[in-house]
Amino acid sequence: MQLQTALFSSLALSQCASQISLSPTWDLLGPFQIGTREAEWGADPLSFHGGFQSLTLENTTFPSSLPINGSATWSTTTLSRTPTLSNSSRGTISVSFNNTNWDILRSTYGWSGIQFQAWARGGIELCAEETVVVYVVGANEFWIDDRQYFGGDMYAYKRAPLVVKLGRGKHKIDIRVTHDIRAFGGGMPPSVGVEVDARIAKGGLVAVEEEIVVSDLVAGRLAGKWVSLPVRNEETEGWIEVLEVSGGDVCKFTKVSIGEGYLPLGIAPGQSRPVKFLVEGIGFNSSALAVKIKYRLGNGGKENWVSARKPFATVVSLELPQKYTFLHPSGIVSYAVLRPPPSIASCDPHPNNILPILLVFHGAGVEADSDQSKSQYDGMPDLCSWVVIPSGVTTWSGDDWHIWGFADVEAGIKAIPQWMKDTNWNGQGIDLHKWVITGHSNGGQGAWYALTHRNDKIIAAAPLSGYLSIPAYVPYCMWHESDPKKKSVVFASLNSYKHELLAENMVGTPIIQQHGQDDDNVPVFHSRRMSQLITEAGWKTDYWEIPGRVHWWEGVMLDGGLSPFLRHYLEDSPTIAELPSKFSIITANPADMGSRGGIVIDQLSAPDQLGRIDVEVFDSLWHIRVSNIRRWHFEKPRSSRSRFPTRVIIDDQELEVPSQPEYWFICSLDLKWSVVSNSDWKLEERVGQQWGSLGAYLSTKGPFNIYLPQESATSPYYAEVASGISRNLFQYFAADSEISSNLFSPNTTVGNSIFIGFPEDLGVSLSDIGQEFPISKSKAAVFLRDASGYRRRYQIEPGMGLIYLYPLPKGGLGIVIWGADEVGLRSAARLFPLRTGVGQPDFVLLGREAGWSGVGGVRAMGMFDFSWNISSGAYV
Repeated sequence: MQLQTALFSSLALSQCASQISLSPTWDLLGPFQIGTREAEWGADPLSFHGGFQSLTLENTTFPSSLPINGSATWSTTTLSRTPTLSNSSRGTISVSFNNTNWDILRSTYGWSGIQFQAWARGGIELCAEETVVVYVVGANEFWIDDRQYFGGDMYAYKRAPLVVKLGRGKHKIDIRVTHDIRAFGGGMPPSVGVEVDARIAKGGLVAVEEEIVVSDLVAGRLAGKWVSLPVRNEETEGWIEVLEVSGGDVCKFTKVSIGEGYLPLGIAPGQSRPVKFLVEGIGFNSSALAVKIKYRLGNGGKENWVSARKPFATVVSLELPQKYTFLHPSGIVSYAVLRPPPSIASCDPHPNNILPILLVFHGAGVEADSDQSKSQYDGMPDLCSWVVIPSGVTTWSGDDWHIWGFADVEAGIKAIPQWMKDTNWNGQGIDLHKWVITGHSNGGQGAWYALTHRNDKIIAAAPLSGYLSIPAYVPYCMWHESDPKKKSVVFASLNSYKHELLAENMVGTPIIQQHGQDDDNVPVFHSRRMSQLITEAGWKTDYWEIPGRVHWWEGVMLDGGLSPFLRHYLEDSPTIAELPSKFSIITANPADMGSRGGIVIDQLSAPDQLGRIDVEVFDSLWHIRVSNIRRWHFEKPRSSRSRFPTRVIIDDQELEVPSQPEYWFICSLDLKWSVVSNSDWKLEERVGQQWGSLGAYLSTKGPFNIYLPQESATSPYYAEVASGISRNLFQYFAADSEISSNLFSPNTTVGNSIFIGFPEDLGVSLSDIGQEFPISKSKAAVFLRDASGYRRRYQIEPGMGLIYLYPLPKGGLGIVIWGADEVGLRSAARLFPLRTGVGQPDFVLLGREAGWSGVGGVRAMGMFDFSWNISSGAYV
């Protein structure tokens, strides 16, 4: 049976009142159970029945654990249209279900019980063959004419749409809808609004003016010279090369960018990429940034120009909050908001007139550059500090202020001396290594992350209405059933972001907590629980609950005890407190953990459990007890918070602390500690930013490189997967990526690499990494060498997919994505990290059953240890 007859009832091809139109009525099928952030694992019950794409209205009911009588059935909803021009069509479908007793589910399982998934089917009609730009907002998976597109746009960025060629007539759109509490809230009855926006493509290269990243114009000067202009190739065939960037009459540009060879910049069909450049001269009375980009379609094609223009936001005084730009470690242009210390402030206690930083983390969905954000400290206009409000690159901070978002925080702080030069600042100086941190909601969680991961830099902290961790926010109890060991691997990969496990890292730092007592967004339980855990760790917080207040209110950043707390630690006592004579360091991931008491952990023994160091200080002698730590060293703190030792007793072994700048304490297999200064271990062992789960790829120090295998020429779905990954990187992180069918070159590649296929099929040899890797493949099987050295064999079968981290030379990192067929490749690719809380370990081998059972369909998964061998805690 075809789509219901009403689906296109108002769309007659003979009339063609509009070039493009969305169907007015949409069919729904659901609801079905889904756990928190489980969709990336598959976990679609309809996959068991052949997939929603194969179903028609004749298939009437399907088993489901949510609706009354255990049956999900078809229903309909209408498109709420938004007026548009004839070359576009846009509207929102509301997805909700009245065949479920949501009150009972919520009363039993809390927010977990009212999360659901469902499918919606509608369509697009075209009067002629067209290239179409499609946005699907509020969903992370959709299909057009039975072609899958994963990633979507859960957070309404509208940064990276799909570009697809469609013929004349009707085209089916199937959208997988997931009700995620963090994205849509916990209102009753639960519902999701999904916006569909389809436009006829302009063709060629399109400059996205509304997404230009440029500094404010402050007293006639740009607060930062870096500018980013996103562009999109609106062709479905043929690459575009960006050849030149120049300015209009109002500004002059330098040659583009960092390093040789930035231009020409290749943009694949349908791909979106940010073009970055420096602006050297701006006229004093300039009102807008004018940009021209010269490009060429295909090799030897005609050269064309595209232009963009963005009005400057102007700030009259250098002492007011202002937006400045800088380079994120990945090489893209980011921004933060800076309020320099006012000249009216009296800052006598500060040595050499060097002031600390008040670091403010914004909440989810908040633009750091908004008026609300910029004005939140207007009530303290004479504060003796540098107020820094990082963007985290995106309004959701990419990954909740973790790897990607926190790298942006530190890059923004590091860029302030350049801001001083660019603006001829002659006021108070700045101490880049002394922070008072605060943040609200997701920003409060970001403050917990900073406290537990960068403790040696923090004077004091004020987490406001923040949640403990993602698993504590909306519990994972509704995930599909699986072997408990599989679940343990998933949860272990989230340990670095479970701040409740890291509470001991906060001991010694002054903390104030504040939370609205009637908060229905982040329940006050989270703050109460953290206060209790910190007490049990041997420390205490100054804890405030505000009666009658909900999640947000005007003054939330300064009310209660906040203002005197901030003034005290920024003005009266702007020093990092000395640690107690007994303190501990706990880490789950050495890559995202800074120093504490000058101690830096380099390697864990077992990567899937927490490591800890307990310290007792006796003047120049430190007694140290170690658990699950293989390698560590001292990084002498810039502050005087710890008396630096000359000798240490590690697990009853006494050792001298070397005087040379580079050395490590290392534990041998027979549990003996020694000191080494030879750094050759970095060539073959897991080092630095290579640590972490699959999300470690976000620690790239350059653009992402996506490599296609040679068979991509005959199997177009390889290129589709690569294009989808690039689109998702730009959508969720504003990250840049290069798609290439060239062989990998270890000598020229900068940044982290993504291999669509096994590394040896893409030019990577084992000699590049200096050792045999524990994952390999033959024509018939995939092999995993487990912790005992046993080579386990997994017969290749339809629907099998594999994704894993892979070490590259010079501390680089790769992600390998392989599939036995198209289904398997797409199944593995959806685990490429986009959202926090999914819990992807270092490697995952998926079977076909993952389509409906999620983690239950995993054949093997786990972590790699310090020597890139599979950990004994893996599921194999």
